[in-house]
Amino acid sequence: MGSVKEIFTWQDFIETFPLTAIGARVCYSKKKLEELLEEPKVSSPRERAQFLSKLANWKHFSVFAHSFAYKKVGKEKALYIGAKYFKSYWNESAPDYIGVSLRHYLEELTESERNEVFAKLSEVEVPIKSLGRKENVVLLGGTYKGFGYFTFYISGISRVATHQLVRHTALNFSQRSQRYASEKENFSVIPPSFKGNAEELFRSWDKMANNLYKVLTEDLKIPKEDARFILPHGRQSTIVVSGPTPWLLDFLKKRTEKAAQWEIRKTAERMLELLKPQLDKVEFSNLLKDAL
Repeated sequence: MGSVKEIFTWQDFIETFPLTAIGARVCYSKKKLEELLEEPKVSSPRERAQFLSKLANWKHFSVFAHSFAYKKVGKEKALYIGAKYFKSYWNESAPDYIGVSLRHYLEELTESERNEVFAKLSEVEVPIKSLGRKENVVLLGGTYKGFGYFTFYISGISRVATHQLVRHTALNFSQRSQRYASEKENFSVIPPSFKGNAEELFRSWDKMANNLYKVLTEDLKIPKEDARFILPHGRQSTIVVSGPTPWLLDFLKKRTEKAAQWEIRKTAERMLELLKPQLDKVEFSNLLKDAL
């Protein structure tokens, strides 16, 4: 019936390939987006390809889910791919089409085949041009082909909120790792209900946790992956979120409801505000009208 690597080619993922570098760097760095965009591992086609090639050969494939492509392959083949591959995208409204990520494609290649693909991608100049920003949310880019696929960068969000966010398992995520990135001087998001004495108590606890973290990591040489056990859930984090447009809209519909917790609702509202102007540009925009 066919496999992803028999149907798709590396050229299908060119326009969204650079977004995978942001996903990868977010996992290991505390830098702001503007700084990450200036890094050679993100901005230089050659160094970006070398960096991502190493991750692929280490089997760190998750970041490649932020690059996505659609193709018309016929209903039977599309159904087969959709049923076989987790987080591929098939929709009965356009049954001839299937969407897959660069992760699906790379995982089927041998190491030598992957190295060849990255060598070709190292020669492709595709800069990241964000589509807009609302406070701490940036729409990094995506593709308008098929049902569309978009990638967001969210900073300054608490791990309480990201715990809720990652429950939407149809989407793809790359979050700053507390194993690799230091949590020193990274304080918590303060809930708006914490006022007066409550806010003072919260800040005092957060500062104490930060001091203890420093003692554990610097004086007692405890690994960051173990020292993080004492950190509050409210610590700020950064996360890259992506998905096919219908799945993003499903998430946004649920998390912009009044019953949603305040932080994730605010984040979802900003994401929706950024995404809405892009919907008319999506190839199958007429099939997205009932998603919200």
